[in-house]
Amino acid sequence: MLKTIFVSATLTFALSSLVSSNASAHEGHDHGPAQVQAPKGGIIRSLETVHLELLNRGKTISVYIYDLNLKPEDVKKFPVSATVTLPKKKPQSLALAEKGDHWEAEFDAKGAHRYNFELSIKQGGHNDKVNFTVEPKR
Repeated sequence: MLKTIFVSATLTFALSSLVSSNASAHEGHDHGPAQVQAPKGGIIRSLETVHLELLNRGKTISVYIYDLNLKPEDVKKFPVSATVTLPKKKPQSLALAEKGDHWEAEFDAKGAHRYNFELSIKQGGHNDKVNFTVEPKR
């Protein structure tokens, strides 16, 4: 009986030591760059030279562009095109209108709970594609 208690206590001590050493192993070490906070509360994606923020309000999609310090950029400096894809449907082009510090488009999600918005943008001397998964508010 005494041997069983000793083994149980030893096992408990070993497990608690292992858990506490694993917990402290993650303290103070960086897992990459800090998460960028979306200035307008939308979905943000970061690229090499800019940040993009997507907002979906009703049937209006707005995409804001910021420099790396989150200062608004002029959309005229960045050629873009966009497509949207509803679940189980083919991608469709979406015309974006320039609105100073953002682009805007009207899109009816037709009651879908989620859709994909893909933005092709030329920045930093090359073309990039950025995907956003949008969940429209009902």
